Amino acid sequence: MNKIEPYKGISAIYEEIRPSYPEKLIQDVISKTDLKFNDRLLEIGAGTGKATIQFADKGFRVHGIELGEDMAEILRDKCRDYPNVSVDVVSFEEWNCPNNEKYDMIFCAQAFHWLDKNIKYKKCHELLKENGYLVLFWYNPCDDEFPRTKEIERKVERIVKKYISNYFTDNRKPERRVHDGISTNDERKAEIEASELFDLVEKIEYTQEVRNNSSQYLKATKSMPAFASIIDGLDENIIEKMDSEIEEVINNNEGYVSGLFKFSSYITRKR
Repeated sequence: MNKIEPYKGISAIYEEIRPSYPEKLIQDVISKTDLKFNDRLLEIGAGTGKATIQFADKGFRVHGIELGEDMAEILRDKCRDYPNVSVDVVSFEEWNCPNNEKYDMIFCAQAFHWLDKNIKYKKCHELLKENGYLVLFWYNPCDDEFPRTKEIERKVERIVKKYISNYFTDNRKPERRVHDGISTNDERKAEIEASELFDLVEKIEYTQEVRNNSSQYLKATKSMPAFASIIDGLDENIIEKMDSEIEEVINNNEGYVSGLFKFSSYITRKR
């Protein structure tokens, strides 16, 4: 069975609820790569344009590549007023660069882990100008500092398991591509170094606290392909009942869920 694009059907939720990137992260990328306004930027996995817009707002020319048509539709709509932004809907692995264009910087926000590791570094290296930069950034929720949040999530997990156990149906929907995007023991840094094509100039970390009410929490959870793949096998009325139980848990625990997002930015230079 062919796997569908990971954000198919959940792109609107993703756009609504997922955070943008810290302004300091964007400013650090610009200053540490010494970007100029006439520089050419290539974005891999542009998604709904959260990072795209942050660079376009500052006047940079960005060419985005996005695999998912659902995501690209939102991206195109957001970029109508940005003539300096262009988009190709294709996988990075299959994308052909027009006119052998070379870029000053390639960046990828929250998406580089989806790409074929046997292709991505080599292709980025070929697409960059001499001394060009490859900048990769991710965020992951880290709730260890919020014991109440961990307890809520344990209760939510039990609810989800109950509904999956009792109501999951094999309705033959195409399987969704999933990846949790989590890096342990800094696998990202190790992967960059193993490529032998880029020098890690600097890794910078940022934190940002978020607080979601029960509705926002559900939307944030459903915006993750790994969770969406779980509920793909549930009927809509069953999902509504499950959502109601989850909301009740949150509303009985002060009505919100706190979390800490940890952003990591890897600024690398072409060897």
